[in-house]
Amino acid sequence: MEAVHDLSARLADDERNDIRIEAALAKLWSSELACRVADELVQVRGGRGYETAESLAARGERGVPAEQLLRDLRINRIFEGSSEIMHLLIAREAVDAHLSVAGDIIDPDTSTADKARAAARAGGFYARWLPTLVTGPGRRPGSYAEFGPLAQHLRYVERASRKLARSIFYAAGRWQGRLEQKQGFLGRMVDIGAELYAMSAVCVRAHADASGKGPLQDGSGGPGDGPGKSALLLADAFCKQSRVRVEELFDGLWRNTDAMDVRLARAVLDGAFTWVEEGVLDPSIPGPWIAPSEPGPSSMDDVHRHIT
Repeated sequence: MEAVHDLSARLADDERNDIRIEAALAKLWSSELACRVADELVQVRGGRGYETAESLAARGERGVPAEQLLRDLRINRIFEGSSEIMHLLIAREAVDAHLSVAGDIIDPDTSTADKARAAARAGGFYARWLPTLVTGPGRRPGSYAEFGPLAQHLRYVERASRKLARSIFYAAGRWQGRLEQKQGFLGRMVDIGAELYAMSAVCVRAHADASGKGPLQDGSGGPGDGPGKSALLLADAFCKQSRVRVEELFDGLWRNTDAMDVRLARAVLDGAFTWVEEGVLDPSIPGPWIAPSEPGPSSMDDVHRHIT
């Protein structure tokens, strides 16, 4: 996570780049990963992970606040842009170039003359852009050689980035204006981009640390002697794991149950499955789902009476 934020900060300090997508990806990816790490920490510690730090300390053990970390980190997926909103924001930024060029073509309110002009502009844009998606440095074995053993992962990032761009172009042509309604596709698209950005950040940071140019001192990898070559080993393992996740996400772009899920969700909203709720105990305290902006004393009295 630190590598992702470090790269985003460097891009921001450079003051030559529009890093809205990179900053949003850093927030989204870090929020999701931090929650997974905390959840695994609780699982690894078993019953002690579920226990509070104060309870552990009272029994004479080290008070590891694993359950508190899980609760505290969970808010990052809700506040300052929920994960769902971040997916939509990033997706919108990613397809903005296509919308600005070809948006009038798919807009039903656009006149025929304007559609014709938009088609001409789009033709020129895609004539220049599409050839760049065919091949690039990721296809050349010697590319990114300065990163040593991590070069293979950066070549993969380059190839996968072009594959993602081709997928977006195909989706835009297939669904046109309905693309914004394909939230399952857009979510996977963003998650692929987040993984590729994280891989790039990890490779850059590990290479810097191993060569003595990073925030940590270079060394043999021993205790207190900096990361050394161990940074490269850790980055290599992360990238190999990330590549598996990316391939699964690519597969999910076109092989999924999204259409069925949408129909099922609409049926749920229409009340088709209320019978499933029969017999389910409601543990909540009675009250309105959304409280008035300025609740009166009577409503609070009702809550207190129910609690006591």
